[in-house]
Amino acid sequence: MILEHIEIALFCLIIFILSIIFYLYRSNKYKVFDNRNFSKNFFDKLFIGSDSRIKFKMILRYLGILSLIFALAGIKTGITVKPVERKGVDIIFCIDVSLSMDAQDIKPSRINKVKFEMSKIVDNLQGDRIGIVVFSGSNFLYLPLTMDYDASKLFIKSIDTSMISSRGTDIPNAIKTSVEAFGNEGEQQKMIFLFSDGEDHSENSLENISFLIKNKIDLNVIGVGSTKGSLIPLSGKENSFVKDSKGELVLSKINSDFLRSIADINNGKILRISKSEPVSENIIDIINLGEDSLISSFEFSDYEHKYQYPLAVSIILLIISNLLLSGRRR
Repeated sequence: MILEHIEIALFCLIIFILSIIFYLYRSNKYKVFDNRNFSKNFFDKLFIGSDSRIKFKMILRYLGILSLIFALAGIKTGITVKPVERKGVDIIFCIDVSLSMDAQDIKPSRINKVKFEMSKIVDNLQGDRIGIVVFSGSNFLYLPLTMDYDASKLFIKSIDTSMISSRGTDIPNAIKTSVEAFGNEGEQQKMIFLFSDGEDHSENSLENISFLIKNKIDLNVIGVGSTKGSLIPLSGKENSFVKDSKGELVLSKINSDFLRSIADINNGKILRISKSEPVSENIIDIINLGEDSLISSFEFSDYEHKYQYPLAVSIILLIISNLLLSGRRR
C-alpha cells in the first residue's frame, strides 16, 4: 500500500491530534495535564463518560475523521499492468531557420509557410510522436519526441530565423541530430521531414549521413522557395535586405538539385512548397503509409487507487455520529 499524498495525511493527522488535546485542555471536569496520570486521564476523557451515546458518537466521529485523512492521502495498492498498443510513426521535423528562410518568394515568407504546413500536419496526426530539430550554421533538438500535439503547435508557432546566432546552413549535421533524437527505443517506423531551401554552406559531405540506410530511417525532403529567387529582408528594418561581403544584395534561390541528392540517399520523397499547392496533405499520406506497416506494443504499469474505500467509511461514520446527536436532542 502506498500513500500518494503523505504530506497532506501527516498535516491532517497533526491537526486532528491537536484538536483532541485542545478539547481536553479546555475541559474543567477532567484535569488532564496537571498530574502524572496524563495517559490514564487522556483516554478516560476520550472513552468514558456519563452518557454512553455521546461516548459512542465521539468514537464514531474520530474514526470518521481518521478515515477521511486516509482518503485525502490517496491510498494506492498493488500494480496494475495494462497492455497498450500504439499504431503510429516517430517523426522528426528538421527545420531550416537560416536567414534565407525569411525570403518572401513564398508568401508570407518561407519560414512562415513552413510553420503553417507543419501545423496542418499536426492537426491530422493520431498516435504518432513528433519532434523538432532546428538548424542553420549549428543545430539543436528544439522539441523531443512527444504526443502532446497542443504543445507541439506552440513550439511550431515560436520558430523563427533568430533562434540560432551562427550563420550558414549545415544540413548534414542537422540530419545527424535528427537521427539521434529517435534514440534506441522501439521498432516503430521512423521518418525525418527536412524543410529547407537547400542553400547549404557547410563543408560537410553528404556521405556523412549515409548511415540513414543502416538505421532504416526514411528521409523525406521538402524544398522551400522558388527558382526565380527573392531578396532576404532584414528583420526590423524596412526596405533593407541582406548583402554579401562585397556589399551586393543576396538573391536566395531554391537549390533543387542539392535537395534531390539528399532525398536520393535513402530513396526518400522529394516535395516542394509552392505558392499555390500545399504539401501537408502529401506528407500526411506518407505518414499514413508508415502507420499501416507497423503496430508496436508495450506495457504501461500503474498503481490502483483505493481512496474511495476510506472515503466511503468516513462518510458513513460521520452520518451515523450526527444521527446519534440528533436523536439525543429530540
